[in-house]
Amino acid sequence: MKTQTFFLFSGLLIVAALGCSRDAYEGPLIDDLYGEFEVVDTLRISNLTPNFSEGGRVKFHSEFSKPVDWKLTITGQTSGSVKVFDGFSSSVDSNDVQWAGSISEVPFFQLENCSVELTFPQEPDTMRGSLVITGVREHDGIVVADFESGLPDGAVVFHQFSMNMTFETASDVPLMGDTYFKMGGRMGWNEWLLGMLDVPLDCGSVEVPADQFYLNLGILSGIGGETASDQYLNILISESPEPFNDNLSNNGADIFQDGQEVYKYQIRPVDWEGWQYVAISYDMFEVKSLGGDNTRTPANITGIRLQCQSCPSANANCPENADIDVRTDIDYVVFTEGVPLLDQE
Repeated sequence: MKTQTFFLFSGLLIVAALGCSRDAYEGPLIDDLYGEFEVVDTLRISNLTPNFSEGGRVKFHSEFSKPVDWKLTITGQTSGSVKVFDGFSSSVDSNDVQWAGSISEVPFFQLENCSVELTFPQEPDTMRGSLVITGVREHDGIVVADFESGLPDGAVVFHQFSMNMTFETASDVPLMGDTYFKMGGRMGWNEWLLGMLDVPLDCGSVEVPADQFYLNLGILSGIGGETASDQYLNILISESPEPFNDNLSNNGADIFQDGQEVYKYQIRPVDWEGWQYVAISYDMFEVKSLGGDNTRTPANITGIRLQCQSCPSANANCPENADIDVRTDIDYVVFTEGVPLLDQE
């Protein structure tokens, strides 16, 4: 009796083990993983002349004989902008891999020809294609300043009176469009502040909280491979309900004065070469001036100040900066809700 029970119990264990092995199996088959790689369906591009300004999209599709790592790269031939999709699968599925004109890193795409490459890190094969952008992507957000028509309405500019000051719009190396704001100069005195740009805002329609409200902006520095010591961008956001600039005797807008509700964030140091696009959520700003409820409320924002600052060369603070131009140029300053601008699809 005991022997029959033992064999019955053993048989049940074997059946259970086999059943569990079958049910618990996950992942590709061994033959698929180590089989020969072949392209089953070559790269197909659904739209060769996308107009992203009108909501155009491009779908990509290809199929392979086994799951592999793959990388799809779109490169602007004029701008040098890049968009990358990647994954591990046996296909590039057009239901998932769709492009609406977004970028993976700055600069932004222009009206231009683009090359398309599908590559495989572990395989020598490369598939190529091309397309032409006939309308550039229009991002969702509140545009603070793109400088295409000069300074924003009502903006106030202040800068020190010294050599090489460049607080003006320029068109030599814009990040987006044709124009940007050059903001810099040479620190030949004992002050950290070179100058600033103040812009009035109306964010009354914003409904998201501070941690879902993002300031996005491009910052240019290090042209020629040289940056000043401890140069940085100081950003102030005001929720003051007072008139933006009622007292014209000040060097900047009144809503950033002591006693107003103001929050601060520093991008420090600005020590790179070329353009970088930065996103900061509003909850990352610290209290600068105790003039309100100290609760960051995006809908109450009435203005933004962008200050160019650096360690001064005077009085031996940073003598190495005496012959170096500080450069924290800016472009395409935009507030977005929900996600940073570069994460918009």
